[in-house]
Amino acid sequence: MDSSTTVGVDIGHLSARLRFNPEEGCIWLEGQRMLMLHLTAFASLRRELIDTFGIEVARGLITRMGHASGAADAALARRTKPDMGIRESFMIGPGLHALEGMVAVEPVLLDVDPETDVYAGEWIWRNSAEVDAHLHAYGISAEPVCWALLGYASAFTSAYMGLPVLYREVECRATGAAHCRIIGKPADQWDDAVRDDLHQGFDLADTQAEAGSSWASVCGEPDHPGGWPHDRMVGASAGFVAMMHMVDKVARTDAVVMLIGEPGAGKKSCARLLHKLSARCSKPFVAFNCAALSCDQLDVDLFGVEKSTSASGPQVSRSGRIERANGGTLFLEDVHRLDLRAQTKLLRVLQTGEVERVGGAQPRPVHIRVVASSNARLIDAMRDGSFREDLYYRLTTFPIVVPPLRERRTDLPLLIRHFLDVFSRRYGKKITGVSEMAVGYLLTHDFPGNVTELESMIERAIIMAPNRGPLDVAYLTSPIDERNPRIYGLSNHGLLIPKRDDGGARHDTGALDRLLDSKFELESFENELIARAVERAAGNLSKAAKALGLTRPQLAYRYRKVQEGAPGAQSGDLRTD
Repeated sequence: MDSSTTVGVDIGHLSARLRFNPEEGCIWLEGQRMLMLHLTAFASLRRELIDTFGIEVARGLITRMGHASGAADAALARRTKPDMGIRESFMIGPGLHALEGMVAVEPVLLDVDPETDVYAGEWIWRNSAEVDAHLHAYGISAEPVCWALLGYASAFTSAYMGLPVLYREVECRATGAAHCRIIGKPADQWDDAVRDDLHQGFDLADTQAEAGSSWASVCGEPDHPGGWPHDRMVGASAGFVAMMHMVDKVARTDAVVMLIGEPGAGKKSCARLLHKLSARCSKPFVAFNCAALSCDQLDVDLFGVEKSTSASGPQVSRSGRIERANGGTLFLEDVHRLDLRAQTKLLRVLQTGEVERVGGAQPRPVHIRVVASSNARLIDAMRDGSFREDLYYRLTTFPIVVPPLRERRTDLPLLIRHFLDVFSRRYGKKITGVSEMAVGYLLTHDFPGNVTELESMIERAIIMAPNRGPLDVAYLTSPIDERNPRIYGLSNHGLLIPKRDDGGARHDTGALDRLLDSKFELESFENELIARAVERAAGNLSKAAKALGLTRPQLAYRYRKVQEGAPGAQSGDLRTD
């Protein structure tokens, strides 16, 4: 396949995959978090690297940075293969490079066929941001300087093709050429010296593994869930890694652990992981929800009961949850809900390692590891006296904060891929992708129910989605949840706007419904709005019309009607300019 003509890329289609969420300070391209960086800042960083470490080390670092970006974008291109031709889907890489503000790409020659491992490419780069950064810092260069762009191109093509492909920059605008030009071919077709120079410290054979962490893996490769390798704890964000570091530190001890977090954040999964990683993993893991029972029922279920000799008492002895967890782990969920009597008994268990059944007089030795969970109300309960202070300090020997999902949004692609895999297998369905609107909804949703809400959302979507069909936003939303997603995109003029399914501006339908449910009079509202606009403009109809998005004659006509309905209004107060 040889061509010297430009292959068109639907930039509008690619830009629709961008999601802006300024309220959270996030920009997303599919499932990859992006950032906007001043070119001068990049130029300063580049100069600092060169001046500090030398040009060869700096070149390797910057090349590997581009390599990581290209590997991530390759997954998006691979996902589009079923719906596009090979050539068109490959051009998504150059299109994304342009969309990300790095360079405009024009193909001179493109021969690509992943099925037969054939690749040959020659490309012209225009307006390279990396050239501008270098010229800003150093001026004209004796050597090509598009290191990050080369790393991107090599990684993208290698991941797309499934074999190592290397590029070389044979012309560069930084050296005085009219534009930059690169040539790419499989690594084994380059001379050894050139190949070693172009590798710059990264292994292109690992490119596909790097690309697998992107959002496209959520959509197209659910059979290989990523994330933390233990149990169902999945994530890679800073908050998640900090939590897992604490778990690894304490898991192999017998220390009491307190898990603090919001409902649905994953406290129970974390407790199970603590047990799984401990020396007690072969012993029972017993969970008890302290909010489920109260008073006598709670005492019997937690501490056990002894057979009574009276006809009105219990006729059989029964062990409680504490005894059943002997040798293993007892997980006390929502421990702040324990009443004071149960708190006193639990404190004695922790102090003595013995439990007394209800109605019994003989303490029974138990060897358990206690993991408790609560939310922020535990501290308030301790301060107001409804939770024993001495028990509080016993239980918080080793506190671990389980972060809410809104604070670990970068884990969303991994979590969604995990749940897609779980529920696709459970319900025997194959999901071919995730729609753009569904991606936007998931990346900007508040998730007040945290991971539990996400899990339920994906399960519902899998049930509703057609087999071998895409997962759409309609399958994610719940008919009993009236909250609207905050989904942002770009208008045709490059402006940041809320989006709806048809790509236009999204209105707050909830607010509109509330207006309709009230005694809302449209004519009265319009008159008041017009009068207020004219008042704010100090009688200047031209200024008021601009504020309302009307022409001056349109506003003058409407305002005249308002005056007619308001006796005593003085038209002479109006200014026309």
